[in-house]
Amino acid sequence: MTARRIVALVTVAVVLVAGVFAYRTAAALASIFHTNVGSVVGSLIKGKSGSAIETDQIANLQRINIALYGYGGDGHDGAFLTDSIMVISIQPQRDAPPRVAEISIPRDWYVPMYNSAGKEEDLGRINQAYEDGMLYGDGGVAAGQELSGGAMADAALSTLLGIPIDYFVGVDFSAFDQAVDAVGGIDIDVPVAFTDDEYPAGECNSDSTCAFETVSFAAGEQHMDGATALEYARSRHGDNGQGTDFARSGRQQLIIAALEQKVLSIGGIGDLPNLLSALGGNVDTNLSLNDVEALWSLVKPVPASSYLHVQFTDQDFLYECTWFSWSTGCTADFEYAWDSSYQEVDHYTQNVFADPQALAAKATVGIEDGSGWDAPVAPTLSSRWATMFGEVGWTTADLGAVQTNATTQVINQGGTKDAAVAKWFASYFGVAVTTASPPSPGTAGSADGVIVLLGQDAGNAFSNDPGYGS
Repeated sequence: MTARRIVALVTVAVVLVAGVFAYRTAAALASIFHTNVGSVVGSLIKGKSGSAIETDQIANLQRINIALYGYGGDGHDGAFLTDSIMVISIQPQRDAPPRVAEISIPRDWYVPMYNSAGKEEDLGRINQAYEDGMLYGDGGVAAGQELSGGAMADAALSTLLGIPIDYFVGVDFSAFDQAVDAVGGIDIDVPVAFTDDEYPAGECNSDSTCAFETVSFAAGEQHMDGATALEYARSRHGDNGQGTDFARSGRQQLIIAALEQKVLSIGGIGDLPNLLSALGGNVDTNLSLNDVEALWSLVKPVPASSYLHVQFTDQDFLYECTWFSWSTGCTADFEYAWDSSYQEVDHYTQNVFADPQALAAKATVGIEDGSGWDAPVAPTLSSRWATMFGEVGWTTADLGAVQTNATTQVINQGGTKDAAVAKWFASYFGVAVTTASPPSPGTAGSADGVIVLLGQDAGNAFSNDPGYGS
């Protein structure tokens, strides 16, 4: 056989393989976006220019918020109760890659439910909003329709967080399990070992009796198949601090990051048709294929290591109601916001992307507690704010309690080099910058640079009567 003929045969083989790959990919995309292969091909030809994300939000540097909902799906009790809720927030920038934040929402946060018209519909755990939409509608879409769950959950989340939820993706757990297997599993660096003796073994019986099994995870690097990754994501009764709603949210962020890394690898791209087929009809979304192309083009230059990871937990704005149980009878299955108006939550969420120039100064910001807040549970107020500002990119130091002060102050002790930092924090708290000379070296409890002195006004937001959902 001549070299020319070999080249011709190899060329034909490559074209055939590419054609099969392309068709399988297009067919899987058609299933995900509830359309046909012809429509998918048309969207691919049009590309990202066919998306309002590209022509409106990115062009005008508007923040894009996408809610991710994970639920059991058919065959599970509470099929549309969302075990996993996360908001991916993307801030386009001019002449620079966008900034990305993953914001985890604990499923047991007890909140008001709002419909698309802004009317309060109900009170309950945030994880029931998707199911309410599927069963009863009232998110602007009739019950049982394709987008009804996401529409109701988006409305509730938007009101809770004070930001618009532009798009959503709902995925049932069978799709998640199969998607992980489709890319050959994922690699997780498990930070904390734990054992859960009450992991559900199947569904509960009609008489409400439930079977359990034991799952365990060792600390360190390990490879997980789909079933194992799902157990890691869903475990709710682990020891070693892993039995909380908040710990579960952190584990889910790790899994999403690992899956993203695997999909973007060379091997993961080769598994793309299998991955998309695994998702198939198990995904509901109001994103179009053109929208996905626009988002992909926007975020692909951004390394996952640069993402902000924000969690609402009992280390910041929330508390578990166990310490009130002596008077209310509630259990650890609920979380509440200290500020029942949600204004503090809203303000923080709206400002997760701090001024890039101020962040670039790499200043250490000291947090002092002059609020006089008598914390009924750990941590203290200065520790809470040090953690919260740390999650959005600042380097912070908890300087502890100082003399009570009526109002919050932002003090610039660093002069010109820290002016932008002080300006951002002053804007955040709605105060003017106070200037002061830096303390003498070695002064106890002091720090150079910017000091945020939390006043009684800051403490008041953590002392409101939450109402226990009433």
